[in-house]
Amino acid sequence: MLKQGVEDKNMPLEKRERTEDMRENKTREKEWTYEEQDALHIPDMTKARFDSQDMHLRWIRINNKGVDDYLNVGKKLNEGWVFVTPDEVPEMSSSSIVIEGGRYAGVVNRGDLALAKIVKGQHTARTRHFEDKSRDLVTAVEAQMEGKSDSRMPISNSSKSQIVKGRQPSFQD
Repeated sequence: MLKQGVEDKNMPLEKRERTEDMRENKTREKEWTYEEQDALHIPDMTKARFDSQDMHLRWIRINNKGVDDYLNVGKKLNEGWVFVTPDEVPEMSSSSIVIEGGRYAGVVNRGDLALAKIVKGQHTARTRHFEDKSRDLVTAVEAQMEGKSDSRMPISNSSKSQIVKGRQPSFQD
């Protein structure tokens, strides 16, 4: 014998009150996700500001396995890259380190990379130059291969090229 208001779980569904089975009573715990932040991420606000100044931003390697990378830095500076100062990117001060002394004093950096800028036109011209150079080299190799083809043993080019831009950085711990 049941008291009024008390239900038996073995009772048929139609005789039980729906309060136990209602969706509100069976809510799931909120599912959280985590996505690791890219170490080289430049905030969109910073990119937009430099875009409006007709500048392009990039991280440049200044250190390789604990040794200053003079060759890479010299090459980039000769191409027209200029290091960004902390005054130009105050929003990155919490996520980047400013080198206080030495050759790279006053440079915004993360690990072994420093933030640099270049005029967009110069960057576009450089990119176009190397794309053209690469295309010319591939065409030359294909032409040489076709020139050495013999009907007895034909050479055919069935290769496919794939462009992969960038790779994940690896920082020293």
